[in-house]
Amino acid sequence: MPFDTFYNLPEEKRKKIIDNAVKEFSDNPFSEVSINKIVKNSEISRGSFYTYFADKYDLLIYLLATFKQNVKRIMEEAAIDQAGDLKQLIIGLHKYIFDLYQNETNQKFIFNVIIYFQTHLDEEIKNKKQQLPDLADCDDVFRLLDLKQFNFSSERKIKQTIDIAFSILKTNIYNTVSKKIDFQNSKQSLEEYLDILEYGYRGNKNA
Repeated sequence: MPFDTFYNLPEEKRKKIIDNAVKEFSDNPFSEVSINKIVKNSEISRGSFYTYFADKYDLLIYLLATFKQNVKRIMEEAAIDQAGDLKQLIIGLHKYIFDLYQNETNQKFIFNVIIYFQTHLDEEIKNKKQQLPDLADCDDVFRLLDLKQFNFSSERKIKQTIDIAFSILKTNIYNTVSKKIDFQNSKQSLEEYLDILEYGYRGNKNA
């Protein structure tokens, strides 16, 4: 995450650095992202960049953490609107992320990151991957849900169900972007998988 020197910059300068960073991550595979291009387009020195961020991994973690903050806000709004229903919360997030992907820069940014960290297995990537913020924090989601919708009371099982729901969403997002699926078909596919999951956590306890 950024050093204090980054937060001490004027807002306009911070925005310029971030906008150029997002563009660079969007235009290039992660392995080819150039700090030199980011600093040149942001009109800062390379030395200044390293007083703001430790490296490009640190910069990426910050960009994804910002994305996650927006997801958390949408998630909280969806939980209120849908009375804490897990399935509807996931569907609400799907629409938000799909709309976000209509911006080509956002789409390529997330897609480049997903591709890189899913296909590189070396030790350095494994260590960095663990630092990347996930799409949702299970504890945050747990407190937003109406627990009466689950046919079990175990917190562990409920959190496992949440993890499965978000795994379904992430797979759906990946397929939607990589195969260029339209919104209605993407949503239908998501709902079909969520229906199966919902049958499990709402169904007969002895099933």
